[in-house]
Amino acid sequence: MPRKPTENAHYAVAAREFLKAKRKDMGGSKPFFKALYGHEPTDSENQTLINLLNRGNLSAEFLGLCADKLNLTDTTVFELFGLRKPPRGS
Repeated sequence: MPRKPTENAHYAVAAREFLKAKRKDMGGSKPFFKALYGHEPTDSENQTLINLLNRGNLSAEFLGLCADKLNLTDTTVFELFGLRKPPRGS
């Protein structure tokens, strides 16, 4: 079985932390889920979302869904992944 890459795990950690902060700002997992999927979560769906944000490997599809449904239009990739912007002219 292929090993899960861990060399650049800090990017996933930063994205999860960013989305967990957004979830907290929205009042928890259930409002966060409803904003993403348009309906109240079942207990199983809610737990799956909690697990994903706590330790999952976020897919491009999920990040795109978050950007769209959570109106992250002012969020840069640098902010999402916890990076510092390079100085101007670099």
